[in-house]
Amino acid sequence: MQPYIVLAERLGSFLAQVSGGALTEISVRFSGQIAEWRTELIRNAAIKGVLNQMAAENANMVNAAAIAAERGINVHESKKERSSIGGAGNVISLMLCAGDKTHSAKGAVLHGSVPRLLQLDDIDIEAPLGQSLIFVRNRDVPGVIGRIGTVLGERGINIGNFALGRGERRPAGEPAEAIAVVQVDEPAPQRVIDELRKIEAMHDVRSVRL
Repeated sequence: MQPYIVLAERLGSFLAQVSGGALTEISVRFSGQIAEWRTELIRNAAIKGVLNQMAAENANMVNAAAIAAERGINVHESKKERSSIGGAGNVISLMLCAGDKTHSAKGAVLHGSVPRLLQLDDIDIEAPLGQSLIFVRNRDVPGVIGRIGTVLGERGINIGNFALGRGERRPAGEPAEAIAVVQVDEPAPQRVIDELRKIEAMHDVRSVRL
């Protein structure tokens, strides 16, 4: 169960950092064989990951659900025996509601113990949930990937993994939305994040620490 506790906490932390807003609801869904387990600890790990990015309290796997209730955050848990994501047998799905906005993510444990992001806001992507990440949301136009690599290279930031995801195509002449999760060897300074945000076609750039 330990790798899934790690996955749930990192998935919660990641989604909270890329979403923002006043949280009102957390939904956790388990798919695959994991749905047959006693999942309270895994669910609480996801809640812990979310709360420790959005609240002053130091949430842990024992008090996370209680803190969420005290803050008026509704927590829902559901289970589905079969996974809906490719070959990943056990999948954790997380959804956060903040006002009129909803963000979702799916993750799995691959190769025995590696927590991976599989989907974000209905865009398929496979990215390691490592300690230091840069999250990018942009218009799907030429040149963005190269410019990101150039900025990071010029600032001496080494890329360990660069994962891409593309949304559904839109009407002719309107670029689709794209996302990227860049794993870096060390956290990117704020000045580098600010420089990346200046790239044309960028919607959002955030430094994520797990």
